[in-house]
Amino acid sequence: MGKLNWTPWVGLEDMAAKRDQAEERARRTAGLPGREPGVESGFLWSPTADVMETPEAFLIIVEAPGVAREDMAVELRGRSLWIRGVRRVARDGASGLFRMLERSHGPFARRFALPPGIVRDAVTAILADGILEITVPKKGPEKIRRRIPIS
Repeated sequence: MGKLNWTPWVGLEDMAAKRDQAEERARRTAGLPGREPGVESGFLWSPTADVMETPEAFLIIVEAPGVAREDMAVELRGRSLWIRGVRRVARDGASGLFRMLERSHGPFARRFALPPGIVRDAVTAILADGILEITVPKKGPEKIRRRIPIS
């Protein structure tokens, strides 16, 4: 009988290959809302965000430096809030070859699940200095007890 040289790392390459295939398949077939026409790979990155809850509302703060207002959309779809858009590569008239490109560019999307009890018609979004602030107001608490006047 031959000796079996087994290590716990033997399956990592297979797992990495399967992950890469799944990511590529997801990029090619991205069925997310608002897919940019002419972009074959779907959404490529997600902007970072913070979500804060106050007694009156949810505040969603999204980092979007370099994204123009006209290149971004905020949509309510069912119980989800979608932020989507595209960040273009800024060249400022320079021509040349990038030697390093660390900032994410191209189409992006971010989805936030919304709880019940929000005021859909009062959602606001403000973009200033590369920060998108979305306010999602909550419905006021229902009064369980109410005195009814007798006329």
